Amino acid sequence: MTEQGESLGVQPELRRAAPGEGPDAYSRSSVDAARPAAPEPCAAGPDPSEHEAATPDAARDTPDVDAETNTAAAPATRDGHAADRDTRRGEADADAAEVADDSALATHDTVKIDLTQLAARETVKIDLAQLGARETVKIDVTRPVPREPLDDEIATMDTVLLPRGRPAGSLRPRGAPLPVAALVNTSWATLLVLGPLMLLTVAARAAEGAVDWGLSLRLVLAGWLLGHGVPVTVGVNGQLGTMELAPLALTAFALWRINRAGVHTTRAMGAQGSGSIRHAVLGTLAVALVYGCFGVLAAVLADGPGLFVTPWRAGLHLLALGAVGAAVGVLRSGGVLRRLARHTPVLLRDGIRAGVVAVLLVLAVGAGAVGLAVAMNGTRATHDLAGFSTGVLGQAGLVLLSLVYGPNFAVWAASYLLGPGFAAGTLPMTGLPVFAGVPTGPLQGLGWLLTVLPLLGGVAAAVLMARRRLRPRRTRLGDVLTPEPRWLRLSGSALTAGVVAGVLLAVAAYASGGALPVTGPVRTGPVVWQVAAMAALVVSLGGLLGVAGFWAVRGVRKETDGRPAVRTARQLVQ
Repeated sequence: MTEQGESLGVQPELRRAAPGEGPDAYSRSSVDAARPAAPEPCAAGPDPSEHEAATPDAARDTPDVDAETNTAAAPATRDGHAADRDTRRGEADADAAEVADDSALATHDTVKIDLTQLAARETVKIDLAQLGARETVKIDVTRPVPREPLDDEIATMDTVLLPRGRPAGSLRPRGAPLPVAALVNTSWATLLVLGPLMLLTVAARAAEGAVDWGLSLRLVLAGWLLGHGVPVTVGVNGQLGTMELAPLALTAFALWRINRAGVHTTRAMGAQGSGSIRHAVLGTLAVALVYGCFGVLAAVLADGPGLFVTPWRAGLHLLALGAVGAAVGVLRSGGVLRRLARHTPVLLRDGIRAGVVAVLLVLAVGAGAVGLAVAMNGTRATHDLAGFSTGVLGQAGLVLLSLVYGPNFAVWAASYLLGPGFAAGTLPMTGLPVFAGVPTGPLQGLGWLLTVLPLLGGVAAAVLMARRRLRPRRTRLGDVLTPEPRWLRLSGSALTAGVVAGVLLAVAAYASGGALPVTGPVRTGPVVWQVAAMAALVVSLGGLLGVAGFWAVRGVRKETDGRPAVRTARQLVQ
C-alpha cells in the first residue's frame, strides 16, 4: 500500500538526505548483492510527491523504475560495486536506528515499516495525510461471525407481540368527502337490491302481456319498502288491507348491502383499522341519513291509486335499519369492534359469541324442520301450486316468493320447537306451497324428539366456546401453553349466552311476524316475550350441560393421557 514514495515491491532501504535536500528526500542503498543498483541522477528531477502523483500505479510497482529520478535503473555487477554496498549498508543501519527514534518519528510525515512477513517486503514509505483520506472499515475480529439460527433457537427466541390493526386514532389518506362517499355507496347498495327486483317484476308482467313500467316501478318500490318492515296498504277483493309481513330474505340482503356501504364509507374517510369511535359514529350517521332519505323518496313515488305508503314511516324504518346495517360494517372495518372487545370481560365476550352461535344453530334447526315438513306434505304443496293458473313463469315466481319468506318460516318453526308456537290464523288460505308444511296441532308420536334439537344447539355452542377458550396457545418464548380451565367463568358465559340468545330470538320473532290483508288486524307469527323466555331457558340449560360434559370428557382424557399442560416446541417436534 503506497501513496507517495516507494512501491510495495522489494525495495532497497532508505537513507536520510543530506542537508538542503528537503526533509522528505531519501537516497537508496542496496541491501542485497543480487539486487540491481540505480546510477546517480544526472540532473535534478521533480519533487518525489509530484512525480508519484503523476505516475500510474503500474509504473510505481515496477522494480526497474527509479521513482526519484524517473530514469531506468541499470543493473549493477557484483564486482564493480561491492565496496560501495558495504559503505551504504552501514549508513542504512544508522539511518534505521535514527528513524526508529520516537522523537524523529514525531517530526516527520513518513514512517519506516518492517514488512518482512508480507511477501519479503522490507520498507514502505506512507503518506499519512493521503492514508487518512481513504475509506476504511474497522473490523472487530473478536466478534463472532453471524450465522443463521437453528430451528430450536428460533423457537426459544424472545418475540414481541405486535398490535393488530392501525394505532387508535391514526388515519389513512382520505378519499372522497364524507357526504359524497355516503351518497355514492348508499346509492350503489340500493341499486343492487332494486335491480334484481325490477328484472323479476318486469319478467312476470311481460308473461301476462304489455308491461306497464310505471306500475312495475311502484310495485318494486313497495316490495323494497315492505322488506324493511314498512306497512303497505293494498286493495284485495275490493277492500283495503294492510300488508306488514316483511320477507326476511329481502331484509337480510338489504342489510348486507348497507353493511358493505358502511365499509366503503369508512375506507373513504381513511379510518379503516384506526379504532376511532368518532369516525365510526360519523360514518354510521351519514349512511343512515342517506338511506332514510331514499326511503322517503321511494314512498312518495310508490304512493298512488291502489297502493298507499306513508312517507314519514318509510323514512323512519329505513333510517333505523340503515343505522344498524351501517354500524356493523363501520365498527368492523374501522377496528372499533376489536378495540371494544379488548376492554370487554372474558365472561361477557365468550357469552355473546356463544349466544350468537346458539341462535344460528336454533334457526338452522327451524329451517330444517320447515323443509322436512314441506317434503312430507309434498302432495299438498304440488296441489296448491297447480291451483295458480299462471303458467310456468308464474309458478316459478310463486316458488321464489316462498323462498323469500323462508327465513320467516324458519323463525316460526324454531318458536314451535321451543314450545311457544306461533299464530297462523287464516294464513294457509293464501295457497302458497310453503304453507303446506305449517303444522295444524301439537307434535304426535316420536315427533316430540324434535323439541330436543334447540337444547342440543345450546350444548354445541357451549362446547365450542369451551374448546376455543381452552385450546393450546403458543407463548412468546415458543412454548405451547394449555390454559388452566376456569369452570365457574365458563358456566357464567353459558348463562350469558342464554340471555343473548333470548334477546336475539325475540328480535327475530318480532321481525318475522306481521299482519296480512287476508288475516285482518290479527298479527301472524310467534309471541315475542314467550319466545325470549323459552329461548333463554333452553340455551342456558344446554350451555350448562355442554360445559359439564366438556369438563367430564377433559378429566377422563387427562387421566388416560397424562401429558403435561405446558410443552415446549422441542417436545412437540419429538
